[in-house]
Amino acid sequence: MGKIRSWYRSVPIWLAIFLYAAAALLLASFVSGEVTGAAYRIMGMLNVEYSVILTEEGSVGYADEGELTYFTATYKSDSDDGESKSSGENEENGSEAKIYRMKVDLDSMSDGDRRRYGASRIIVRISPLLIYSAFLLSAALIFYFTKLKKPLLLLDGATSKIADNDLDFSLDYDGRDEMAKLCIAFEKMHSALDENSRRMMRMMDEQKELDDAYAHDLRTPVAVLKGYTDMLAKYIPTGQMGKDEVLDTVRTMSAHIARLERFAMSMNTAQRIADLAMIRENVPADGFVSRLRSTAQLMCAGSGISCDVKSEIGAQTLNIDASAVFEVYENLLSNALRFASSRIDVTVADEDGMLSVRVADDGVGFSPKELVSATKPYFSGRQDDDGGQYHLGLGLHICKTLCEKHGGSLTLENADCSGAVVTAKFAV
Repeated sequence: MGKIRSWYRSVPIWLAIFLYAAAALLLASFVSGEVTGAAYRIMGMLNVEYSVILTEEGSVGYADEGELTYFTATYKSDSDDGESKSSGENEENGSEAKIYRMKVDLDSMSDGDRRRYGASRIIVRISPLLIYSAFLLSAALIFYFTKLKKPLLLLDGATSKIADNDLDFSLDYDGRDEMAKLCIAFEKMHSALDENSRRMMRMMDEQKELDDAYAHDLRTPVAVLKGYTDMLAKYIPTGQMGKDEVLDTVRTMSAHIARLERFAMSMNTAQRIADLAMIRENVPADGFVSRLRSTAQLMCAGSGISCDVKSEIGAQTLNIDASAVFEVYENLLSNALRFASSRIDVTVADEDGMLSVRVADDGVGFSPKELVSATKPYFSGRQDDDGGQYHLGLGLHICKTLCEKHGGSLTLENADCSGAVVTAKFAV
C-alpha cells in the first residue's frame, strides 16, 4: 500500500485527471448500457404483451409518437407447421410475407405495467446523462480528496502562520507531482523568509549595540571636555591658572576633540558599510590572486614580517564584489600585522559555492573574551604598547558585515600551536 501511495503522489496531475476521467467514462458506459438495456427489455416485453395490429404497411420501421408506440413486424399465417417465419424465409418458399403496423395499447395496460412502461421510457431517455454526470462528479471528488486536499490544507495552514508572523514550522509533503513541487517551492520561500527575518533581527540587535557603543564612547570625551571647559571658565578670569597649565589643558582638550573626530569618521564608515550594496562581477581568478599577493607585499613591506599567499582556487573566474572582498582582506591583514611575531599565512580557496580567505598569524591569538565579542562594534581589546585602548571590534565588525552582505560569514579561532586565525567567506 505504501508503494502504491508513493507512486500515486508521483503521478502528474494531468495524468491523474486523465486516468480518473477515463475510468469514470468506462464505468459510466458499462452501467448506462446495463440500465438502458434492462429498460429496453422491459419495454419490449410490454410491447409484445399489449400490442395490437392496425394496418398492413409497405415499409418496416419504428416510431414513437406521443403516448403511442408503433412498430412493424412480419407475420405468416399459412405455414404448414403454424410457426411464424421471417420475410426472407417466406420469399424462398414462394409464399407472401405480410408486414403489419402495430401499436402498444396503453389503455389496456394494468396500472403497474403502465408505471413500469413509463418509468422505462424515462430511464432510457435520461439515465445516460445522469449516470455519466454522477460518475464524472465522483471521479472529480475522489481526485480532489486524494490528490489536492492535503497539500491545499498544508499550504493554507502555512499561509495563515506566516500571516501571524509565526515562522517556526516546516512544510512537509511527500511526492513528486505538481502539488509536491508547489509545497517545496513554498517551503523554500518560507525558509528564505525565516532567514531574512532572523537576519533582520540580528541587524536590529547589532544596530542597538552600535547605538549603545556610540552613546558610551561619546559620553567620556564629552564629559572630559565639559569639565575642562568649566575649569577654564572658572580659573582663567581669576588668574589662578598659569600659562603652562592652560596650555596643558588645551592640549588635553585637543586630544579628546581629535578622538571625537575619529569617532565621527568611524560612525560614517560603519553607516556606509551598512548601506553598501554588493555589485558582483566575474573576476579572473589568476588576476584576483595576483592582486592579493601584491597587496600583502605592500602592506608587509618594512614591517619585518613575511607574508605568504597560497591559492587553492580551481575556478577560472569568481563572481564577487571585488572591492568588498579586498576591503575585508586588507582589514584582516592589517589586524594580523599588528599581532604577528614574524609570519602571516594567507590561504584562498573555493569550495561548495563559497570563496574563503583565511588569514593566520603567529602571534598570541585571541583571548576567550575576544573570540566571543571581537566582532561586536567598538569592542575594547587589549592595550597598545603605549597603554592606550584600541578598538579591535570596529574593523572586524565591518568585515563581518561585508561578509554577510556577500552571502558569507566571518569566523575567529586560534591556531593549534599559537596565533589567531580569521576566515572570511563569500558566496560566489
